Amino acid sequence: MIVDAGAVPFFTVTAAGDYTIHTLVYDPLTLDLGIVEFGVTTGFDVNALLIQGGGTICASLDVAGAPFTVEVCVPCLADAGTITADLDVVCFIPDETVVSATPDGNSVVPDGYSTVYVLTAGPELLIVDVSTTPNLLIPAVGDYTIHTLVYDPLTLDLGIVELGVTTGFDVNGLLIQGGGTICASLDVAGAPVTAEVCVPCLADAGNLTADADTVCLVAGSAIISATTDGSAVVPDGYTTVYVLTQGPGLVIVGVNLSTDFGVTAAGDYTIHTLVYDPLTLDLGIVEPGVTTGFDVNSLLIQGGGGICASLDVTGAPVTVEVCNVCLADAGTLTADEEFVCQQSGVLLAIPDGNSEVPQGYQTLYVLTQGPGLVILAVDATPTFTVTELGSYTIHTLVYDPLTLDLGIVEPGVTTGFQVNALLLQGGGSICASLDVTGAAFVVEFCSALPELAANSFAV
Repeated sequence: MIVDAGAVPFFTVTAAGDYTIHTLVYDPLTLDLGIVEFGVTTGFDVNALLIQGGGTICASLDVAGAPFTVEVCVPCLADAGTITADLDVVCFIPDETVVSATPDGNSVVPDGYSTVYVLTAGPELLIVDVSTTPNLLIPAVGDYTIHTLVYDPLTLDLGIVELGVTTGFDVNGLLIQGGGTICASLDVAGAPVTAEVCVPCLADAGNLTADADTVCLVAGSAIISATTDGSAVVPDGYTTVYVLTQGPGLVIVGVNLSTDFGVTAAGDYTIHTLVYDPLTLDLGIVEPGVTTGFDVNSLLIQGGGGICASLDVTGAPVTVEVCNVCLADAGTLTADEEFVCQQSGVLLAIPDGNSEVPQGYQTLYVLTQGPGLVILAVDATPTFTVTELGSYTIHTLVYDPLTLDLGIVEPGVTTGFQVNALLLQGGGSICASLDVTGAAFVVEFCSALPELAANSFAV
């Protein structure tokens, strides 16, 4: 049944069925194709008009033609996607070496389908293992490939796979993508990995511990340092240096033969140990402020490179801060007399000469009473007169009137501890210094009877 005609052997059909494309060579002056009614006239009708079919018209129809069968097909949505090897080259250690890869996240797994990873060896893709994870133990040195297979266990029986015999090409040939009939997807290219016999690298940087986790930047500089734990291994011909990096990116800012580094800016730093062979690792590649610890590590076997060396990537972290440094120092005082008679009541303390009074600061002396250090009076000299029995203390206060307002002191209520709590030395924020210990006194009642008796005897 003729359904279409055209000048090129290309047709679009909209229904399933058996079709044939025929070639017709004819003379339009002798064969009028207007006689063809699509869906009614057949190829046999036309052929009967031609000499070859018993008619009288000189023309030729390829009656056999090119047959096609058009079917309604269910599309195969399974897609293994792609996968990338974690390391292109690995060192082979019998019964230990595992090759691994990371899926690129572009696979499609229809409902009811499963994903497995196939390890093949050599260019013939000889299957040597199958796993539910892309981490597979290899049996020997050689070239391997990790493939992703997305399949339906109801249509593809992996029991047909004979390890060491079946190839990836055999499996692919069963799938629609490989010319077969099973809907499944195998990433034939996969993730190639080469396993080599490697000489073990004995270098080990060991571990470091920061001498101080936080260091203050004073006058624009600070010294940070660390201590080794003694676990480093330095093979013959190898050298140990210490590397200073800054920030989470581990930007290298210094290299030293000792663990002590001077820094001039606040920030997060890390001190690392590097054990290396100068013949295989040229530190001239390090550009301070540009090269990172990660860059160096990637050159080493431990970081996926080919150089035997060891870098303690974790290292010893240190935070350098701009700290408030207070130079004020009240120094100390010494009581002229520790025990004082109530009758005189004069308390006198003598400065020991070890105070520090920065420019703009002032010195005052504070009298407190009792163990609670209740403030009674303030004076410019360390001399006070009291009338009550009890314990007293004279303290030195070095302060800046612009930052510490003594108007907050309420005599008989405010304590020396409360004032101290406002200062940096007491956990506050004001730069000032109070000699909390001070010079202690005890005021007691003194009897006058011995003196009176002596005078009477003289008379």
